[in-house]
Amino acid sequence: MQVNPFHDVTATINKGDFVSIVGQNGAGKTTLCRIICGFISNEGRVLFNGDDLASLSIKERSEKIGYVMQDPNQMISQKMIFDEVALGLRLRNYNKEEIKQKVYHALKICGLYPYRNWPISALSFGQKKRVTIAAILVLEPDLLILDEPTAGQDWKTYTEIMSFLKQLNEQGKTIMIITHDMYLMMEYTNRSLAFADGELIADTLPIKLLTEKGLIKKAALKRTSLYDLAKKYQLKDPDAFVRAYINSERNK
Repeated sequence: MQVNPFHDVTATINKGDFVSIVGQNGAGKTTLCRIICGFISNEGRVLFNGDDLASLSIKERSEKIGYVMQDPNQMISQKMIFDEVALGLRLRNYNKEEIKQKVYHALKICGLYPYRNWPISALSFGQKKRVTIAAILVLEPDLLILDEPTAGQDWKTYTEIMSFLKQLNEQGKTIMIITHDMYLMMEYTNRSLAFADGELIADTLPIKLLTEKGLIKKAALKRTSLYDLAKKYQLKDPDAFVRAYINSERNK
């Protein structure tokens, strides 16, 4: 049996939450998500709507919880967009008409419907990421987990993907994101779980997480460049400046 890397970790994810999971490498962020999805066994309990997930297979969990890896190329196995998004439904023996309707719906949500008959090789990295999200959404999971959704992407793709995820969340989808990007954490998520050495050291608002020096040090986090800018120009309250900027961006 695998040893549980966590120590007294208890958290409740509420329907409609947009949660960022942060902390230094090796803190337990990805391990937590893999435990939730059933990829790793653990000695604790994972409840979903009050039901213990221990008795469910990975396939059964995937109908409730969708997991999107950091690199879309590690998830994609088909040559055509439609076939990739339809794969999970075909494995579950949906009929052709149901598959067509569900795939088209997922592609429309992800802004990929015009490309439904395209080969995946013709897509950009950001579009491939959307394909992997569509392939998960088509199964209609209640919870969507993404590992570093914007890692290695340019600003255009970054904002494109995060704006899309924000729209999904506003439509009621519960989302968890593993990230090292503190700006992303503050602008897009409404709650942060911070880990350090297998311990949950904070469950709070993103902006509060980056205004407590003790937590910043323990979780090995970095303040954003906005904070550095405020300090450079000797603003009276750097934290208030960051809050005002983030609130302005959210209200656009």
